[in-house]
Amino acid sequence: MMGGNVNPYPVLLLVNYWEMSTQTLAARLDDLIKRGVTQVGTFIPWQAAESDISHALIRFLQASSERKIPVFLILSPELGIHYPNSGLPKNSVTKKENTAAHCHADKVSIHLPPNSFGLPSFFSAEFNKRYYSYLARMDSLFSDLLRNSPSLMKQTTVCLSGSFWKYFRSPKASSIAPFAGPAGDYSAPAALAFRQRVESLYAQREFSDPNAAAANRWKTRAMEDSNRKWFYQHSEDVFRSRSHRTLKKKSAGLKLSELEIFTPEADPSMTYQRFFQMIGGAGPDFIRLSGYLDEISVRASSTDSAINTPLIHWSSLGGFRNLSEPERQFLILKSVLLTATRRGGVLLEDGDWLNLSAAFRSRLESLIRTLTHDGAFQLKSPVLYLCPHLWSGAGTLWEELYSQLGPQTRMFASIDTAIQEPHSHIIIVDPSWILTHECVQKLANWAKAGRLLVLPRSTLYTESAKHDLERLTQNTQKIEITNGLPYSLHAFGDGKIIIYEVPTSLSAKRESLSAWQTFINGVLSIGEIQPVCRTSDARLKVVSYEIPNDSVAVFVLNSSKRPVQADLVFPIEVSISDLGGLFSQQSRKPEGSDLVKANRISLTVPPMGVLPLKVDGLGPFSLKERHLAALNARQTEESALSSAYSELPGLGQNGSLEELWN
Repeated sequence: MMGGNVNPYPVLLLVNYWEMSTQTLAARLDDLIKRGVTQVGTFIPWQAAESDISHALIRFLQASSERKIPVFLILSPELGIHYPNSGLPKNSVTKKENTAAHCHADKVSIHLPPNSFGLPSFFSAEFNKRYYSYLARMDSLFSDLLRNSPSLMKQTTVCLSGSFWKYFRSPKASSIAPFAGPAGDYSAPAALAFRQRVESLYAQREFSDPNAAAANRWKTRAMEDSNRKWFYQHSEDVFRSRSHRTLKKKSAGLKLSELEIFTPEADPSMTYQRFFQMIGGAGPDFIRLSGYLDEISVRASSTDSAINTPLIHWSSLGGFRNLSEPERQFLILKSVLLTATRRGGVLLEDGDWLNLSAAFRSRLESLIRTLTHDGAFQLKSPVLYLCPHLWSGAGTLWEELYSQLGPQTRMFASIDTAIQEPHSHIIIVDPSWILTHECVQKLANWAKAGRLLVLPRSTLYTESAKHDLERLTQNTQKIEITNGLPYSLHAFGDGKIIIYEVPTSLSAKRESLSAWQTFINGVLSIGEIQPVCRTSDARLKVVSYEIPNDSVAVFVLNSSKRPVQADLVFPIEVSISDLGGLFSQQSRKPEGSDLVKANRISLTVPPMGVLPLKVDGLGPFSLKERHLAALNARQTEESALSSAYSELPGLGQNGSLEELWN
């Protein structure tokens, strides 16, 4: 029922083993088996593991093994767990010297039941030491079980996650939009570690070129933002890597999975909403929760160059349980649509899952089987955005890119992970990224194989990186373009490199936004990328999958509480048919969709509804064959060559980039 060979996590039910006696636990597992559940997961509260004198965890593994139920054990501290302080040791988390602080110097407070508490700082020596001691004890436990009771571990997978790093944000900044503003721990231990790490980084020889005094420019106040982003991302990467090594020190045969768990109602962007909910009796902010899913679905964290499995945890401790059934169904369905084909899914309390209607559960399971069967449905992201810190606000360039492409773009904080993405065609580098010799070489080698690399022209290049870029582009054919943001377009091997100017100031905010939009349009045109379709109403969101036989599956989502009438606009004429068999009761067939070919279709999406469509004639090969030439002739000329006409004598209105370079 839940999972399979392709994706073990589309819907993973949580069983809180520490809350039950042996008899109650056995009865609960038997009941889940009768209801068709074939695997379960559980958080291991840190405090419960340290005080587990009754060996409740081992009894849970024994009961699961006897029933041949695969078990997923989540060890890393996470939020939304049915335990005081989310399972953190009370005598450690309540100490002021162990508490994290956000950019506005206040502690990062969590207000989920059963109690409020401040998040701890991973830079606190005491907390850090105790955390890795906890992992070492768990490693010893699993090692003993693997040696003495291997049957208990045969169907057990131990999971590590990113823990609290994404939550170190100010509620004030995050209230504007999820992940707005700077993220990171600003506590005293973190500040000390930051200064030490920056000194260590810039002591490297590359930053001392051409002389030792050159390293000082990297440590100025003007570099504070870039340095902090690098530091927080690097610290999180070290945390993940060290946790992995600690847990595998003795238990070498342990099955281990790396996750990124998002608990929407624990996020700082929901703090003020929860406060108003408590004092005014208002219900949960369904629209904000739905918007949060859009933001987290495109952020790809990684461990050792492998993307971590994204899981969305709908905790019963927040307002999720108080939402209406249609609202809960919509959030669960949207979570699955955005994560299932990326080996992710949702975490739900077993009771919350069973309280949903049987008809919805049946339809969702059918949809999951369709999405994950043999990898036939692929949610591809041909455009990647490389930023120095995954959980900080990324600025206007990213916002405009996401507004145009939605899930067709994805954010990474690791070059090694980004260049391994099989379907990527464009990588855009954030203006605040510090570019070294190694970065430029890796990205240039990636672009040379027929791809498009977009780099900022900034002061954040080391001398060797600057020389590398100049050497790589000095003998290339080049076009200087001033439409929108000024940038230069270089032919590079079989690919292209764009180097864009980072604006310091523009006359007005509207002019600045227009310049970014024009620039993004030009980049996408040159890279031969366009959205699958556009909607005439911003309330509708589109998730599209490539499927076999030159077709695309398009899911149109309406998170509002009213029906929305809108048009879907496609880049070419297509044939539309209904995919209602996947989610029959929430689908509607557009009138005449099986009879008429068109590039615009009118439809009505029900409130909190999902409209699944099958689009023929829009597959990647058909689209390139039929419209690639037209795309280059129209959009590229409009956005890129408009300036070149006046600057390059001899280039006529019928010219093209290829003719110019040849």
